Amino acid sequence: MKSSHLLKKRLFALGVAVIGGGITLVAQEVRISVENPSNTARRNEPVAIAWGDVGQRLKGVSLDKLRLIDDRQRSCAFQIDDLDRDGTFDELAFTLDIGPKQTRQFILTANADTLPLPTGPFRTDIANYKRIGGKPTPLDDDDGPGLLRSESQYVFDGIGWESELIGYRLYLDERNAVDIQAKRIPGLHWKYIGTSAVNYQLDAYWGMDVLHVGAALGVGGMGFWLNDSVAHPYKLDRRRARVIARGPVRAVVRVDYYGWDLGSEKVDLTSFFLIYGGDRTTEHRIALQVGKTPKTLATGIVQHLNAQARWNSSQATLLTLGAQSRTNDSLLMALTFSPSSVLKKTEDDSNHLVLLRLEHGKPLVYYISAYWQGESGRMWNEERIRRFLENRSRRLNEPLSLQLN
Repeated sequence: MKSSHLLKKRLFALGVAVIGGGITLVAQEVRISVENPSNTARRNEPVAIAWGDVGQRLKGVSLDKLRLIDDRQRSCAFQIDDLDRDGTFDELAFTLDIGPKQTRQFILTANADTLPLPTGPFRTDIANYKRIGGKPTPLDDDDGPGLLRSESQYVFDGIGWESELIGYRLYLDERNAVDIQAKRIPGLHWKYIGTSAVNYQLDAYWGMDVLHVGAALGVGGMGFWLNDSVAHPYKLDRRRARVIARGPVRAVVRVDYYGWDLGSEKVDLTSFFLIYGGDRTTEHRIALQVGKTPKTLATGIVQHLNAQARWNSSQATLLTLGAQSRTNDSLLMALTFSPSSVLKKTEDDSNHLVLLRLEHGKPLVYYISAYWQGESGRMWNEERIRRFLENRSRRLNEPLSLQLN
């Protein structure tokens, strides 16, 4: 009897349950192998894994018992996010450092719940404040008609997301532009801006709204390309902006456009903005939900007289660099694409543009990055810019290889 009890304890520790005298396999862990295919080290590299591939192996396991253990026996921060808010998780996310051609091993396990989860302040955040009854009110789910700028009451024109290094915000009006909130002091500032009634466009001790956008797309804003011009969402049935996740690993914003009127038809579009802790790049995912295919999407970077624009066709990277900040010091802005998604590089009166192919069932992804001289008082030299942009291109076009066991 005693030996039988000991056997049951050992089997349970191995992920085996003994039920009614029989033996049933119960998955208690998933082993994740991550390989760097490139000859260059990756630092703070994001990993996103479809939860369906993981969750099937962890049925019946309480998520609050899960720990992510790396190959150095350390407990790592991770997030499991429900991106479409349907009650089912969609992605497991974490970050890692990995050397050239290196393979690292991780275990997502319920057998190590005595280990503490990594603690500390959130490294990402999201804020959206709207004046309701004259009072700035936080909105994590902002669902309403598509507004024009003159009708909106947003404290900083829309929804803002950030890491400790940089902040971005999307104008929730017909401009649909992306702006930059740069930082002298690393930290999370959007909630302070939303509640303090400070003028977010003015220079402050912690940083400033560093980019003058005007009528342009800012950096990475988007519209449809129709009749040789950018079609902004002037006519829109509804726009819903939601905070999907904010946490120790990443922040996720979801924006749904319903009934975007293109003249000959209306389309529905979903846009995700993701930023990871310790990173200055926003990942922008776009999916066409309703509409005839294919579509041509336009994105780009605002034109400034004091900035030089460069287009690297082999890496599908657009950058502008020069004294184009609000304080007339150096500002680098860059967009990184998959070459296969690019249709054309072009210009209009306000933007350096890149035209992209968008098809139903084929989500589009590109990266938005920025660096302001005011962060450190120094400009990035050409070599650092080159290495940074090559790293962004590798992240997008030469992704880490993942295997689950």
